[in-house]
Amino acid sequence: FIASIFFDEHCTAVMMTHHFLAFICGLFSLEYGLVPFYATYFGGVSEFSSIFLCVADLFRYFPPSSFQTSSPSVVNFLSSLELGAQGMFVLTFFNFRILGWIYLSSLLFKDAVQALKRGLMQQYCPGSRWFLLYLLSMSILLGGLQAFWFRQIIEKAVEVVAGN
Repeated sequence: FIASIFFDEHCTAVMMTHHFLAFICGLFSLEYGLVPFYATYFGGVSEFSSIFLCVADLFRYFPPSSFQTSSPSVVNFLSSLELGAQGMFVLTFFNFRILGWIYLSSLLFKDAVQALKRGLMQQYCPGSRWFLLYLLSMSILLGGLQAFWFRQIIEKAVEVVAGN
């Protein structure tokens, strides 16, 4: 979140809102101790794709062709690493932030409905009902944002494949 402030392309209303909403989810997940299984996925596991995004972004700032080397094999290796990171980002984003998000959100909704119907929220964690409803709404809103970003990712991938 804080790092995004220093990068213009990351300091957008959409990105900062995303980070703020995710921060609230994390903060109150710790406060109430609700749904740790889901919190682990939505706040951690789904971010796995970010590892490959960071590597790919590194090459945006330092393209392989900008390295001063006498060995073309080093540039070729770095170019392959860049392409591999981009491809893995697309695959892991789709797997964790689209497919996994949909699947885990459906489980979250089923569990939440049961917890609310049975009065478990009041029994085991009084005052936390609002937060469970917040989590459900964030699952939908942030899931929609993942789909929006995936569309942009696919559009960019098509550009790269087409050679634009």
